[in-house]
Amino acid sequence: MSGTTHSNLRPSSLLSCTYALLIGILFCSPVVAAAGEWRVTPIRLFFDRGARSGILNVQNDGDAPMNLQVKAMEWSQDAEGKDQYADSNELVFFPKFLMIPPKEERVIRIGSKGVPGAREKTFRVFVEEVTPPKKEDKSEGATVFVNVRFAVPLFVSPAKDEPSAKLQAELRGGVVAATLHNTGNIHFRLTSLDIRGKNAKGEETLRQKVEGWYLLNGTRRTFSAKIPTEACLKTDLIEVEGISDRKITLKTSLAVDKKQCQP
Repeated sequence: MSGTTHSNLRPSSLLSCTYALLIGILFCSPVVAAAGEWRVTPIRLFFDRGARSGILNVQNDGDAPMNLQVKAMEWSQDAEGKDQYADSNELVFFPKFLMIPPKEERVIRIGSKGVPGAREKTFRVFVEEVTPPKKEDKSEGATVFVNVRFAVPLFVSPAKDEPSAKLQAELRGGVVAATLHNTGNIHFRLTSLDIRGKNAKGEETLRQKVEGWYLLNGTRRTFSAKIPTEACLKTDLIEVEGISDRKITLKTSLAVDKKQCQP
């Protein structure tokens, strides 16, 4: 439809990296020691009320043996929705270090010490490649070692799941700010926020999509989208709808104050 705009925008706060995190340890310049080819499955772990343990499968698809280390940390989010990690002794896992020959697979076993509580507990299990020391070859110059680290989310279910959320939005200075508050006791994963504008006749004037992220229980996060001034001035109503992996309603709308269309 004429006048409709499309774009992809990131949340206002920086998203943390996804499950495969690349960590470069820089010594000086251009030679790179390639990371091994390996993978971890599943990409998420859920400890339901009837199951307090699980496994991760680690597959070495490369042609060289690999050394890996494992660490589990409690996962929370701050007032801006940014991921935070802290040491925890609530999980037991084995092994903490492992060597995997080429084309072979190993298993990491993980268990929870706790019992179901009122709120879901959240962790990340980090599986990281350990690069052995390499003698410096002056003819090759300095070396960059790139280690791959997988951060697998682990969710320990509460005694009873109670998902709920609130969504609020405002238009200020040509920017729609949608604040999503997880008021339930379990996490949900926001796939996206869809922002649609309509004029007085109900005709669509704009459409934008904002990529989502995890929202842990009790936390909130603000997602922002800049609205083109011309489209904003043609708009009388803005509707915001969130798409998530839970059966919860994430919808809100606001009347457009044309004074707020200008940056």
